[in-house]
Amino acid sequence: MKNRIYFGIKYFIFWVLLFALYRIIFLLYQFNFLKTISFSDFVSIIIRGAWMDASLAGYILMLTFVVFSILFLVKSKIINVVLNSLTILFLTLINTIAIGDLELYRNWGFRIDATPLLYLKTPKEAMASLKTYMLFLFLLLIVATIYLSYRAYKKWVAKELNDIAPLKLWHIPITLFIAATMIIPIRGGFGIAPMNPGKVYFSQNNFCNHAALNPVWNMMYSISKSGAMNKVYPIKIDKGVAEKRFDEMIKTDSTIQVLNTTKPNILLILLEGFGGKIVEPLGGLPNVTPNLNRFCNEGILFKRTVASGDRSDKGIIAVLAGFPAQPTQSVIKYPTKSRKLATIGGVLHDNGYTNTFYYGGDPDFANIRSFLFHAKFQRLVTQDDFPKSYRNSKWGVHDEHVFNYLLNDLDTAKGPFFKMFFTLSSHEPFEIPAKRKFRGNNELEQYLSSAYYTDSCLGDFISKARAKEWYKNTLIILIADHGHRQPGNHPNHEPKKYGIPMVWLGGALAQKSMVVDKTCSQIDLAATLLSQLNLPHASFPLSKNVLSNKYTPFAYFAFNEGYGFINQTDTLVYDLVGQKYLYEKGSSLDQTKTDAWAFFNAYQEIFKGL
Repeated sequence: MKNRIYFGIKYFIFWVLLFALYRIIFLLYQFNFLKTISFSDFVSIIIRGAWMDASLAGYILMLTFVVFSILFLVKSKIINVVLNSLTILFLTLINTIAIGDLELYRNWGFRIDATPLLYLKTPKEAMASLKTYMLFLFLLLIVATIYLSYRAYKKWVAKELNDIAPLKLWHIPITLFIAATMIIPIRGGFGIAPMNPGKVYFSQNNFCNHAALNPVWNMMYSISKSGAMNKVYPIKIDKGVAEKRFDEMIKTDSTIQVLNTTKPNILLILLEGFGGKIVEPLGGLPNVTPNLNRFCNEGILFKRTVASGDRSDKGIIAVLAGFPAQPTQSVIKYPTKSRKLATIGGVLHDNGYTNTFYYGGDPDFANIRSFLFHAKFQRLVTQDDFPKSYRNSKWGVHDEHVFNYLLNDLDTAKGPFFKMFFTLSSHEPFEIPAKRKFRGNNELEQYLSSAYYTDSCLGDFISKARAKEWYKNTLIILIADHGHRQPGNHPNHEPKKYGIPMVWLGGALAQKSMVVDKTCSQIDLAATLLSQLNLPHASFPLSKNVLSNKYTPFAYFAFNEGYGFINQTDTLVYDLVGQKYLYEKGSSLDQTKTDAWAFFNAYQEIFKGL
């Protein structure tokens, strides 16, 4: 048993060191990029990369100890043959991917993922683009690296398998337990967020982030996501009709200006799970969000705003990229596609804004960190920027502390700035560091109390902000990331679940106490805001300017294998698997169905092109 454990330790270290060696080779191969990074960046690449390397090594070691358990009665000679064969297989796959990644990155600018597999459908055309000598060199390098790495394995690791005795029956639970512990490096630790590309991102320089990725791990991850991501649903109307109708629906005219400047500071506060059902001016319960209720009457209230999806990862994409939620996976988890999306942060950064993102939790959750760097946030303030004593929530640091941090930052900020704060205290399990407003202990009352707490923090922040000098030139946008099934415990496809607040406040407003009573979506924030700033928004093809003089009011939302469509008079909900309408209500349903399919077709076509 002891030999097996020694082998496992050495085997794990062998793979981590091999991956580190390939990372250094990758950096040297991309020498033009390497020249642009600092020594501290280089060290961070190695350290963060080792985190993902350990995850991949964990998968290999888990399989190894499962093999030990299965072959518990087998002699060392057979175990040697089995593990040596597995090692050769792993080395063949890993060396092929790592060597191919060197040249692919030089040409494509991103680490190897599922994309090369698409070319296997047309191997003749794929091979036609390769020069003969390059193919020969590629194969030669693969053979050489397999040979050298296998020799290193045999010399340093495999000798632990010589003359090992068969396991005793009581050893089997131990080997299975060791296999199970590999879930720790596989997940990247004990945190809520499992290993994902965003976990190793750390820099505004995307080359540093890309260099920290393990190409084999990245390819596995990409393949695991690509099936659901690329799913295409048939539409129920003629494509030509759909395209023509969508062009009509998306057209806008001149903008109604509601700001007193075209270059305000912008503060976007994304409210976790604040459904319209708890906001009184939106027809929700009274006394849950008294401060937000008041702001609805003081600023500009977009009264019929609809969330694009049902989770935070979908809401962040919808708000920042003007791109709707998907009926299956979330595009934020698939960097190959999400990195092609334009973002509000990107446009503002390119026009002189300094961008900062604030979140009291771990932005590695759902691969959010990598998308934030893509959106050109130069600085991320997370739970790591607060004392450990403040991290007294499952999700991290409660909203009151982050609001105070944000307020202090704003006092020294130089404009123009774009700051985004994503709250978290109103997320399940609804832990709050304050006396509960609603005394019951069921889910509804816990949710309402957590929303009341975040609202009180928001109210205190706005009250203090109004006394600050920077407030005079600042636009504050309050919007939820998604709704909630409570109150009412509505199912996932229920349209009422998707209503959310959107309110504009701040000294940069020229118009106040204004209500926009047109149906709109989270994704419309991009075009609406950029139009106010006289900045182009053609790179957000699905986003509409709600403050246009000519605007077709509608909103789309997605849930698992289905979508909904809402306009001023009608509401539809469609099951994409059962191919039937789950909900139909309105006075002009035939036209609304055409409009819904027209938008869904446009979304799918754009998504396929990413």
